Amino acid sequence: METVLKSEVFILKVIKIMMGITIMGMHITGLAQEIERAVGWHWYNETPLKTDKEKEINKEEEKASSAVAQMTQLRQAVEEAKARAILYPTIANMRSYLILQNFVTNQASLFTQAWKRTLLVHPELDYSILHPTQNSAQSLLYAQTSSKENEAIAAYSKKYGMFFFYRGNEALDQELAKTIDDFSKQHKISLIPISMDGRPIELFRKNQLNQGQAEQLGVKYFPALILVEPKSRRIVPLNYGFISESGLRRRFLQVATNFKDGV
Repeated sequence: METVLKSEVFILKVIKIMMGITIMGMHITGLAQEIERAVGWHWYNETPLKTDKEKEINKEEEKASSAVAQMTQLRQAVEEAKARAILYPTIANMRSYLILQNFVTNQASLFTQAWKRTLLVHPELDYSILHPTQNSAQSLLYAQTSSKENEAIAAYSKKYGMFFFYRGNEALDQELAKTIDDFSKQHKISLIPISMDGRPIELFRKNQLNQGQAEQLGVKYFPALILVEPKSRRIVPLNYGFISESGLRRRFLQVATNFKDGV
C-alpha cells in the first residue's frame, strides 16, 4: 500500500511538470498577444514598484518556469522513474515510468508535426528545398555541380598556371603528385612542379628546385597548390595539404565563386 502511495505521489509530481510545460506555452502565447495589443495612456498600466526581495523571488520563479528548466526537470523525472522501475520492478513503479515515457513520446510526436506544419507555412526555412536528399535529386544536383566545376576549371586553365610546391622525400607529397599530374593533363592546365627539399618526383617531366619562388609567393606550408596568372601576376591560393581529385574539382568551383552559395 505504501509503495502505491509513493507511486501516486511521484505521478502527481510528473503531472505538475507536464502542466507547467503546458501553462508556460499558454503564458508565452498570451504574452505575445498582449504585446500586439495597442496600449493606451501609459499611466493606466503602471504597476507599484516592487521591493528587492519581490524582484529576487520573481527572478527565481522565472528561472524555474523557463523551458530549459522544465526540460531539465522532465529529463530528470524520466531518469528517476526508469531507475526506480529497474531497481524496484513493481507494477506501480513501472506504471509511473510508462506514464512519463508516453508523455515524452507524445510530445516528440507533436514536435515533429509542428515542424512539418511550420515548413509548409514558412517554406523559406526548409533546408531541403535547396539541398534535397532524395537519390534522384542528388544525381541531378551532382550533374549540375560537375558541370559548374568543369566550367570553373576551364576558365582558370585559359589564364592561369598551377604551381605545385612539394617535398620529394615525403610519401604524402609523392602520392598527391599522382593526382596533380593526372588533373593537369586531363584539364590541360599548365603545371610547374617545384621541389622544396631538392629531391624531384620522377613522375613529373619537368621538375624545378625552389629558388625563392615559395618565399616570393608567401608559401610556408606544404604541399601547396597555387594558381598564378602570368600577365597580371595575380596569385590565387588553391590548396594546402593533401586533397582528392573530387576535392580539387570542388575547390576550383569554390575559388571561382568565392565560396558562395554553400559551394
